[in-house]
Amino acid sequence: MSIKRMLASLALILPIAVTFIPSQADAQIRRPVRRPVPVRIIKKPAPVRVYTPTQARRRILVPGRWVQRNRGRQWIPARYVYR
Repeated sequence: MSIKRMLASLALILPIAVTFIPSQADAQIRRPVRRPVPVRIIKKPAPVRVYTPTQARRRILVPGRWVQRNRGRQWIPARYVYR
């Protein structure tokens, strides 16, 4: 490679390389980056289900009703719910 070609390539590359070198003025402009602090999610404890024997449960009547479905209305018969 000839000296002229090396000087020509150096003259082209040098200005680009100089722009990537950080300076003191560049350091003063930059502000510290504030990183987000991970937030701790506090969950409520799950409610404790107390076991109720079958004899002590209340029997509640849920009346029958009509329900609108995709194919039309459907009758749901009455039933008992034990709580």
